[in-house]
Amino acid sequence: MPSALQPASEIPLQIGPHAVTLRASLRVAVALEALPGGIASLWDGIARLKLTALHAVIRTSATDRAEAERLLAHAATHPLVQFAQCAQAACLALLSAILAPAEGEAEPSPQPADPMPLAQFFIELFSRATSWLHWPPSEVWNASVAEIVTALEAQADRELRRAGLTPGSIPANSAKGQDVYTAERLRQIEDQGFDPAFDREGLQALKAMT
Repeated sequence: MPSALQPASEIPLQIGPHAVTLRASLRVAVALEALPGGIASLWDGIARLKLTALHAVIRTSATDRAEAERLLAHAATHPLVQFAQCAQAACLALLSAILAPAEGEAEPSPQPADPMPLAQFFIELFSRATSWLHWPPSEVWNASVAEIVTALEAQADRELRRAGLTPGSIPANSAKGQDVYTAERLRQIEDQGFDPAFDREGLQALKAMT
């Protein structure tokens, strides 16, 4: 069964009279990973209370960019401690919401020899959501990683049942030696209209990253 639907996380952040909402959409995830050092570097910087990292996450993820700038300008005129802790908690919550769906699930599963980089994982999600789920690009960009993964799991369940299989019935090693998420495989899936090999284990393999 697909996992429970998790809407795009929206984290409130208020500093003085200014309040913004940080949204963990795929667009934000891609933009953050594209920054120097990516999300891993941002996480480290936020944990160390580096203003550059905090500002980058707030500016990138705020649903109201103008209000985000006003919040940051206000924070700059007050003691750092009044801003840093609240901002740190909100930014770490946002990054956690982005990363959680990409982590391996609780049950053990085989891992690929070459883990997929996080940026490539986001690319594959966008590609599958637009070509396999037929979502408009604007909706995909605004959806969270969790929403897209959940929708792909549900679609995989439907295609497996349509093929006369039950979800999880395909052996975990059935796709061993092949990367079902290459561009060539995606073209094959688009030509077929469905991917019967895309079972839960396959999704877990997609989630493995560096």
